[in-house]
Amino acid sequence: MQKSFFNIGFFLLLICLFMVLTGCFNEREPKKPDENTSWITPTEPNILLDNLRKAVSTLDLNNYKRCFESEKFRFTADQTIAANNLGLFSNWTWDTENQYFNNLKVSASPLNANNNLNLINSRIINFSPDSLEFTSDYSLSLYHQDTSFASVNFSGLLSFQMKRNRQNEWQIVVWQDNKTKPTPCWTELRQHFFAP
Repeated sequence: MQKSFFNIGFFLLLICLFMVLTGCFNEREPKKPDENTSWITPTEPNILLDNLRKAVSTLDLNNYKRCFESEKFRFTADQTIAANNLGLFSNWTWDTENQYFNNLKVSASPLNANNNLNLINSRIINFSPDSLEFTSDYSLSLYHQDTSFASVNFSGLLSFQMKRNRQNEWQIVVWQDNKTKPTPCWTELRQHFFAP
């Protein structure tokens, strides 16, 4: 009986020693979420714009989709490029936008850590407390591996119609793109990656 008690005690001592030596009881700091892909509830228009910048920079499809009002979203392409691509942009919806962005994500380059969206000379026109128009010049660097499309820098003028939804979150309802420089614009990026 005493020998059995000794064996159990020795066994428990070995288990405790093993757990202490392997660090089972060491406290670890919880892993912080990746700041580049984190979503912040867009209770203000500037938060929505930050979410969009992060989603584009990291090619995060889920967060990108959350920036748009899925039922009513429409993209209006640059007029000159749309005129040269009859039918492609005539009914560009939320589903079309997601298909283009997913295709872009599939073609992502290892350099995509250098992706960057800058909004410059921004202007806001408030239509109501729940509706506004945001206009801004943009420069976009987006790295991909599609050798048939060499462009990685894009620029132009964008205009968003933004609305607050029932959950008090801002979303983009209409996106209009305009080419303003010799460099390609966002319409050309969509044109290529919608059906590469």
